[in-house]
Amino acid sequence: MSLEKDIEHKIEEVLDADTVTKATDVIKSRFGLTTLGVISFLESALPIPLVTDPFMIAAILVDRTRTARIVLITTLTSTLGGIAAYFMAMFFFDLLVTYLPQIAVEEFYTLLNGNGSNTLIITLLGAVTPIPYTTTAWVVGVLKGSLLIFILGSIIGRGFRYVIVGFSTYYFGSLAFKYARQYIGIISMFLIAVAVIYFLLNM
Repeated sequence: MSLEKDIEHKIEEVLDADTVTKATDVIKSRFGLTTLGVISFLESALPIPLVTDPFMIAAILVDRTRTARIVLITTLTSTLGGIAAYFMAMFFFDLLVTYLPQIAVEEFYTLLNGNGSNTLIITLLGAVTPIPYTTTAWVVGVLKGSLLIFILGSIIGRGFRYVIVGFSTYYFGSLAFKYARQYIGIISMFLIAVAVIYFLLNM
């Protein structure tokens, strides 16, 4: 499977309509936005099969007047989760790695060996593209990259991604899946290309 097809497949999984429908039931509860924040935090902090996007989309479909607030909450809690992952990797990675599945370990070392120490590029790759954000936070933490740059990169990258998904949902409703998939895919390919060029120039 080509890189482009792989990215498209992962984005389709994230924006799957059936998943969003199920997420709506959770978001409609009294603590819907709190639940969304917790999910966003956990997805970023831990290597677990949890995806925030369907819950954010569901929250906006339930009440579009809160779109900006929902995008902000999702972005900030995701960044906080990334900061937690950063510090876990910095201080406890040797312990953490013993509990990780092999595929997560392989993703970590591939990213670690392929991107040198450019904190911003590594962060943006995880914040926007389908490359796991938790993994990129670990890489930056292990490399002891700048926490400030990591936070700024996370806010920019996660904010950009969630703004695309959030406001596509606000303006296009159920058609949002098509537009969000298209734009996230384009940005993902661009950032990966930038990372590859950076790596080749620094070989």
